[in-house]
Amino acid sequence: MDNRALTLSLVMAGIAIYFMYSYVSSIEDAARKEYGTKVLVLKAKRDIKEQESIDETMFELEVIPKRFREPASIYFEKSEADKETTKSLKELSGLVAVVPIKKGEQLTHNKLTEPSIRTGLAPQVAPGRRAISIPVSEVTGVSKLVKPGDRVDVIAILDIGGGRENKVAKTILQDVVVLSVGRYVSNNVARVVDVDSITGREKVRPLSEDASFSSVSLEVEPVQAQALALVMANGDNAVSLSLRNNDDTDRVGLGAMNLGDVLGPDAARIRAPANGGARR
Repeated sequence: MDNRALTLSLVMAGIAIYFMYSYVSSIEDAARKEYGTKVLVLKAKRDIKEQESIDETMFELEVIPKRFREPASIYFEKSEADKETTKSLKELSGLVAVVPIKKGEQLTHNKLTEPSIRTGLAPQVAPGRRAISIPVSEVTGVSKLVKPGDRVDVIAILDIGGGRENKVAKTILQDVVVLSVGRYVSNNVARVVDVDSITGREKVRPLSEDASFSSVSLEVEPVQAQALALVMANGDNAVSLSLRNNDDTDRVGLGAMNLGDVLGPDAARIRAPANGGARR
């Protein structure tokens, strides 16, 4: 009798467990249908500033229902991080935030970008290089038609003493990239606000349309930055830009040139009357 009761109790317990398992499974299936499967998403561990470079200490993985994933968010289908996920996370290091990202906010592809013209000046400078600004005018700046991303040669006009005839021109840099033109680094974020002199109303225009700049920033090697700084100490208009095609990367061997080199054989003939007149 006791054995029969024990057996019956075990059977009832098994049936109860089966129904409980079925109930829980149905709840999970319903939740999966309503909210979707779970995925791994990236969330910011702290506030990330605009134009700040991203590293692995700034984000963390979190498992959430797929339905709660933001559009364009960076996510992984697997619920646990594996080698492939870890590799993908390392590849995110070095990207730049194009907008501020709040703590706990999901990281999305449209909030991050590779360092480039769009991300401001500092992240754009290649490691081992330097950014240096040089003054330009309507003439020395190629009519101010130079834009970020263009490549230029830099010609220095140096006074070595003895008057205008002893000035020399020398192409000191070739095929250097223009990082910024005045304040124009990005063509889709940077704006300047002006006040209309007639109506008094404020008007906003992109810096890509700004022609009032007086300097251009170049990406150069550290020793080239020193050379430019020394040349600019010669005064205004000591440096001129020469715009080149972006696909033209050839370096041309050019020596220094003075007025005598420009005139060629005529230089002696032009100087002769002047010297003769001085003797009379």
